[in-house]
Amino acid sequence: MHKPKILCLHGFAESASVFRIRTRALRALLAPHAELIYLDAPVNIGDLHLTFQDTADTQEAPGDFTNLGWWWKRAGKHIELRGLGLSLALVAKTLEEQGPFIGILGFSQGGCLAAIIAALLQQQHDQKHKKHVHGLAFPVEVSHPPVKFVIVAGAFPLDTAEHQAVYGEKIQAASLHMMGAYDTVVAAESSQKLMRCFEAPQVFEFEGGHFIPQTLQCSRTVKRFLRPFVSGLNSTV
Repeated sequence: MHKPKILCLHGFAESASVFRIRTRALRALLAPHAELIYLDAPVNIGDLHLTFQDTADTQEAPGDFTNLGWWWKRAGKHIELRGLGLSLALVAKTLEEQGPFIGILGFSQGGCLAAIIAALLQQQHDQKHKKHVHGLAFPVEVSHPPVKFVIVAGAFPLDTAEHQAVYGEKIQAASLHMMGAYDTVVAAESSQKLMRCFEAPQVFEFEGGHFIPQTLQCSRTVKRFLRPFVSGLNSTV
């Protein structure tokens, strides 16, 4: 029997390899029961140094790595999200070739994209929104069904006016929103705004900043949230 798949989307200026490190506690919890597919974003934003503490106590740190993003925000008279189309094309290809995925795990910008994917799949599934949704849509037809859940940490919604229609209807997928009390990268108001885009959001607040906590409390919260979707979690510690 094949394990259910979860699509994992890293944050801005990171990569799939770095996100695997950030989520090592969740991987330990879920590996026996689900397959986590980590996707590299298509936008190369340059080679930078790894500066966060996540790799200080692990042997998993990549020897060299490229910092990637799902889009690059260019401000001016008109705010432009460069690369978002490329990311939606990559996601569409991944959904079709490696799916089905039961859910999505996303951090920061990857959490923003996770919500967009859930919304687009829901809207595409609805015949009334079969085609484009006011300028934001997968560039190709996607037959993938709506995902069952979304887990995001330090996430936010798009703030560009032309993309607000994607949040026009409540996202029906179950959602778990992790919010650090001392997150100085993404404001609590922004994460709460994204939370309100979902029909029945659940919240996990923790003492910390802009990261996914590697704590037992976090693992237990995720376990409880995923029990309806991932078999076998009832028997785990």
